[in-house]
Amino acid sequence: MKKGLKIVTIGGGSSYTPELMEGFIQRYPELPIKEIWLVDVEEGREKVEIDANMARRMWGKAGYPVNVHVSFDRKEALKNADFVTTQFRVGFFRSAYKR
Repeated sequence: MKKGLKIVTIGGGSSYTPELMEGFIQRYPELPIKEIWLVDVEEGREKVEIDANMARRMWGKAGYPVNVHVSFDRKEALKNADFVTTQFRVGFFRSAYKR
């Protein structure tokens, strides 16, 4: 496996993103990530920015040189990706409030 993997997560503003980062950090010796792209829809900007900032702190504390990016442009983010993960809720978050 080459050094410096690029991983893209579609739905990067998910509340599960910190757990995903924790798993990547624990597996860094086997999965040497160089950059992570968190992709979301514009309506999720606030949440994805919070997740990205938390991910940056987590990677920094772990001591691994991983760059975390945020994008709302899937094509931009997916270019040259080694792996793609997804986490999304169909119908956006509003569906959780329907009764």
